[in-house]
Amino acid sequence: MNPRKSILVTFVILAFCAGGYLLLQLQRAFDEYSHWQTKEAVLEKELQDLRREAKRHRQFLDRLRRDPEFQDAIARKELGYGKSDELLYRMPEEKAEAPQQSQDP
Repeated sequence: MNPRKSILVTFVILAFCAGGYLLLQLQRAFDEYSHWQTKEAVLEKELQDLRREAKRHRQFLDRLRRDPEFQDAIARKELGYGKSDELLYRMPEEKAEAPQQSQDP
């Protein structure tokens, strides 16, 4: 085999190896790109949910600032307030506990 032909064969082998390596790197890059696109979509959805929640909170606060009847209702419900001529009964909240078994021998 003459030296020119062996150089050409070596060059072709190196070119195939480099091409294969580049294809593997391209596949990895595409997989990572797909992963980040999916993560971006999830974060966009979460951002939309948080914006909706913030809007609800702003509406609640705006109504709480401007509507005296709503203020009264919230004070009664959340804080247990009542009017001066009312008699309020506060019941203890029941805790969801497992029933205790007696430990008789």
